[in-house]
Amino acid sequence: MASMKHVHLFRRYLSIVLSLFQSLISCFFDFPILIKIADSFLSLYFLIFCDLRPVTVDLDDGETTVHFWISGHRRISRPNLVMLHGYGGNSKWQFVHQVSDLSKSFNLFIPDLVFFGKSYSKNIDRSIEIQARSIVGGLKKLGCVEGGGGISVYSISYGGFVAYKMAEIWPEMVEKLVIVSSGVGFTQQQKTAELKKHGGDCSKILVPKTPMDLRLLIKISMNTGLTFVDWVPDFVLSQFIAVMYEKNRQELLELAKNLLEREEEPELPVISQKTLIVWGDKDKVFPLEHAYRLQRHLQSSRLEIIKETGHAVNIEAPTTLNNLITSFVLSV
Repeated sequence: MASMKHVHLFRRYLSIVLSLFQSLISCFFDFPILIKIADSFLSLYFLIFCDLRPVTVDLDDGETTVHFWISGHRRISRPNLVMLHGYGGNSKWQFVHQVSDLSKSFNLFIPDLVFFGKSYSKNIDRSIEIQARSIVGGLKKLGCVEGGGGISVYSISYGGFVAYKMAEIWPEMVEKLVIVSSGVGFTQQQKTAELKKHGGDCSKILVPKTPMDLRLLIKISMNTGLTFVDWVPDFVLSQFIAVMYEKNRQELLELAKNLLEREEEPELPVISQKTLIVWGDKDKVFPLEHAYRLQRHLQSSRLEIIKETGHAVNIEAPTTLNNLITSFVLSV
């Protein structure tokens, strides 16, 4: 009898342990714990190794909150550099390969664009201009443009549209501009042609919903590197999607739709700022010929082409890109 009792107790405890283990495994796969942990480590990296600190700014419109990473110890001797990201995650994930080096030469201001990361707005406007006004409003709140000093803006992809609008509206504020892999000035006809290459609905690619969508986004953006993405388990990619896209999915889709479907101005305004244009020669999102077209449009610009690099220059060639940015912004 005693032995039977022990067997029943063992089975009961084993059942409890197995239930707990099953719950733990379920939590591990269903809750985006891996990406949350990775995101926390990125925050620590920004704080400890890059001397950056997080700041959240409420704008005067009473509707918009913009989250920044800014230099913890700003120095008068260093220029102010604003870094504007594209689609594909928040600012930490996109600039992780660059911030350490750039923080040694510049006072950095790195916002999450509205509806990315921790930035949000109740405003129903999804235009590029509202993004630009939100970033400038945040910079003014942070004292970035006080004392008559200007700023330089480094931007990639979607961020390039925002940076160009900033340079157009506030020429007295933006002194120099770096545009990387951005379709600024794309005509409606050119957008339609590029949409057809990638299956028509690029908004679904920009805002992935499934692991297959995310793999496609990475493959379109990259020429080399990240080939291991085919080996990454679906549950990890699903966790990344949950953390980066689910909270503001509808707003991100509306931003993409506004960008892709809006009619451009008959002629792209010519900005006066000195501009550095950087492109990967294997860019499959915005082909290289657009880089030459943009250079011809801007008389005060120069073009640098990085070989064997795709759209995501910030990930595939961060050291080369950092050197180009630093030498351009610091040059007199």
